[in-house]
Amino acid sequence: MNPTLPHMFDCLVNGELSGHVAVDDRGLHYGDGIFETVAVIHGQPRFWQGHMDRLAIGCETLGLPRVPQALLLRELQTVSAGLASCVVKILLTRISSGRGYRPGTTSDCNRVVAAYPFPEDAEQFALHGVDARICNFRLALQPALAGIKHLNRLEQVLAAAELARTGTDEGILLDSEDYVISALSGNLFLVVGDRLLTPRMDRAGVRGVMRGAILQAFKARCEQRRVTLDMLRDADEVFCCNAVRGIVPVRRIGQWIFEPGPRTRELQEWLKPL
Repeated sequence: MNPTLPHMFDCLVNGELSGHVAVDDRGLHYGDGIFETVAVIHGQPRFWQGHMDRLAIGCETLGLPRVPQALLLRELQTVSAGLASCVVKILLTRISSGRGYRPGTTSDCNRVVAAYPFPEDAEQFALHGVDARICNFRLALQPALAGIKHLNRLEQVLAAAELARTGTDEGILLDSEDYVISALSGNLFLVVGDRLLTPRMDRAGVRGVMRGAILQAFKARCEQRRVTLDMLRDADEVFCCNAVRGIVPVRRIGQWIFEPGPRTRELQEWLKPL
C-alpha cells in the first residue's frame, strides 16, 4: 500500500511512480478527460477489450490522442503486480494549453494508472442484493457526451451525496424527462418474463462495459428501451451491474419489493468464469 496514499496500492503518472499531477492539468480544471475502471481478477483484467473499445470512443469524442493498448496493459500489470484482485483506474486528460476553455492542438495527453483495493462488500451485495431509492437529482440530457465515461461526474457526486443522507445502498437515476437511466454506480436491467430490458444510453448515462458484455452474450433476449418508472415497478426482477462489482440484485426500490430471481442468478453464474 502506498504510504502517502493509504487508499491506493500503486500509481503511475505518465509511466513514473507518483501520486501527483500538475496543477494546470485540464482534467483538474475542466474535467477534460476520460477514464476506465478495470477489475483485475487473479491477475487478469476482466473485459479488457471492452474497456479499451470504450476508451477509444471517448478519445474520439473528446479529440484526445489514443494511447497504445499495449502501453496501458503494461502499466496495469505493473501497478497490480502481486495482487490477487484489485481495481485499476486508467485516466487520460488533455495536457495544459494555457488558461481558458479552448483546447490546444497538442498530440499528447496525461496518463494516470492506479491500483486500488477490491471492494470488500462486492460478494455480499452479489449474494443478498441492495436496497435502492429513486434519487431526486435528475441527469441532464446531453447526446454529444452520452455513453462515454468522461471525467466530469458532478451529477453522480450530487446524487451520491443525496443517497448518503438516506443511508440507502444504491440510487436509481432518472433523466430530466423522468425516464429511468441507470443505477448510481452502474447500469440497470429489468427482467420481464424471459426478457432483459435496459435503458437506452443515447441521451444520458454511461454505456457500461458489463452492460455491453451482457447485451452481447444474451442479445437474443435483450432489448434497449426508454424505461419508465411504471415499467421498473412492474418488473419481475431488477439488477444493476458494473465492471467491478459484477451483477447485483436489487431487492427494494422504495416501497417496491423484488426477489433476486432465477434470471439474475443465471447471469451471475455466466459471469463467474469470466
